[in-house]
Amino acid sequence: MRKYTFFTVFFLVCFSLFGQTAEQTPEQIPGQTSVQAPGQKPKEYKIYVYPISGYGKEKDTDYFYKQLGYEVFFQHHVVVGAPDNSNYIFKGKIEPVSGVPMKIPPSEQAQKENYNAISQKAYPPVRNAPGRREYFSIEKSEDIYFLDSKGDVNSSPSVEVTEQMEEKGYYFILEMLDSKTGKAIGRKKLLFYVTDASVSKLVSIIVYDLLSEIPPPPKRGDSRDRWLYFETSMLWMPKIYYDGYDDINLTCFGMKLGMEIHFARFMSFAAGLQPTFNEKVWNDKSKENISDFMVEMPLALKFVFSIDNNYSLEPYGGFSLNYSVEKQITPSDYSWFAGVQFGIKDKSETGMFVIDPRFSMDFSASSAKKKDSNSDEMKYRRYCAQIGLGYKFGVVQKKR
Repeated sequence: MRKYTFFTVFFLVCFSLFGQTAEQTPEQIPGQTSVQAPGQKPKEYKIYVYPISGYGKEKDTDYFYKQLGYEVFFQHHVVVGAPDNSNYIFKGKIEPVSGVPMKIPPSEQAQKENYNAISQKAYPPVRNAPGRREYFSIEKSEDIYFLDSKGDVNSSPSVEVTEQMEEKGYYFILEMLDSKTGKAIGRKKLLFYVTDASVSKLVSIIVYDLLSEIPPPPKRGDSRDRWLYFETSMLWMPKIYYDGYDDINLTCFGMKLGMEIHFARFMSFAAGLQPTFNEKVWNDKSKENISDFMVEMPLALKFVFSIDNNYSLEPYGGFSLNYSVEKQITPSDYSWFAGVQFGIKDKSETGMFVIDPRFSMDFSASSAKKKDSNSDEMKYRRYCAQIGLGYKFGVVQKKR
């Protein structure tokens, strides 16, 4: 029962670790580019759209606000209701081509007084309310004046001023900001006269362009070329016993926790801990079962080779120190081993999945005694074939 509990915990730890290397979501990588390789699933971003500001007509501001939401959705992203929940922010504004209306300088105050407080030429129309003071702009001799009103009636723009504004057109300016830093990532501008189907196509294009300008995340570098690695693996360790106790045990399992230092371009030093369970049956009429919890401490020297763009091959050799926790079995103090580790890079360049076959042999004999007898003892030697499946992740990228 103890053995199965041990391996259940190990499986959950490994499953959690492997899950960290899976493809991350956009909220986990807010800088990931939206340009995808063929066959890849597009990245999905959360976008917050601010209400449109500037000097456009009310119907135009409503149009662009709604159109931005449509385009975010149609381009496979999500519109959210608050900036804090977003990856990026869209800020749009409308400006007349002739320039943003400004307050007139004091020297031109006399020209301003030539107009009534509520002029029939006010554009856009003034909508006053009790206790509220509104402003309006008006164009005269190619100049735009910014006036205020104190009346309590609405007025309509003159045909002349309206035609002049629509003849020159408007700019719709759209900025995309990083919601975490507030930094502008991109800015697009389009010219329009009236909001029609042609404008819809332009909005679609500038939204796509802005999302395409999202900078890619910093490259981690080749995960096969790090200074330091940490490894966890599940082990199957079938053993062959000989020289006084001939038997084969296929039910030995364990795990490995290791660290590897790449001190040279083609070489590394590895060390670790391997908790394992050993079981055997006394080879007489009693058939007594003997089990023990063992800890092996392997030390190895590896040769490191990169294959193609995604694989590594690391033949190695070394020795391990063996220790019995429950003292039911007295193992050989030292064993030598040789093996080769095959690595496959993960997509995130965090580390590598590894397959690790190994052969080991004790330097001296092991022994075991019956629980109810100090005189009955069996001695034997052992071979061990080991196959490991696991993952190792690297830190501290080497500089080329």
